[in-house]
Amino acid sequence: MTLPQDQADAITVAISPARMGTYLNATGFGTRATALDIYVWNALVSSAFFSTLHIAEVVVRNAIAQALELKYGGNWPWNAGFERSLPKWSKVELQSAKRGVPFGSTGKVIAELKFAFWCGLFTKAQDQHIWNAHLHTVFPFLPFPLTVAAGRKMLYDDMEALRGFRNRIAHHEPIIAYPLAWFQNRIHRLVAVRCEKTAAWLSQWEVVSVALAARP
Repeated sequence: MTLPQDQADAITVAISPARMGTYLNATGFGTRATALDIYVWNALVSSAFFSTLHIAEVVVRNAIAQALELKYGGNWPWNAGFERSLPKWSKVELQSAKRGVPFGSTGKVIAELKFAFWCGLFTKAQDQHIWNAHLHTVFPFLPFPLTVAAGRKMLYDDMEALRGFRNRIAHHEPIIAYPLAWFQNRIHRLVAVRCEKTAAWLSQWEVVSVALAARP
């Protein structure tokens, strides 16, 4: 967009020259793209990704919760055996999420747990507790013939990558140098291994593709 120079200067001061430096020095954009054009595009792409990340996180955590219910019962957050299986950080996180939540209100605990907690459940240590028996039940569309260990590691790697990406967006950091199409594919894959119909539904309304195509 074309702006009067005094307005462009005022916006740069409001956002901060230091922050705008990333966009002034950005490469790989059209010759007519200004730093503010690139800044706006970064914000729009970040917003587009956040809605798809929302779906991926909810779908995956519900799949994990199903596996935990199969193993430990519907009140799994209060199961002593489950808590003992967790490393110290995850145990503290679970205890914090349960604080003030009535016994049996599992859905409220699920909503309180951070994405990092769910990622932590895909470590090798949980294979014997959860995944050997339940990985292919709750993620029925994992590529065949992946072993439990390989499938669980694929999910862990995808989730860890998306967790860092999600946190960067949440803190309003630039993502213009990131492989954005790759992240889009990882989101789709995470949803699809849980439910192909949900992945198809996501593809019908996601706006990441539109935002990426609008690169200045």
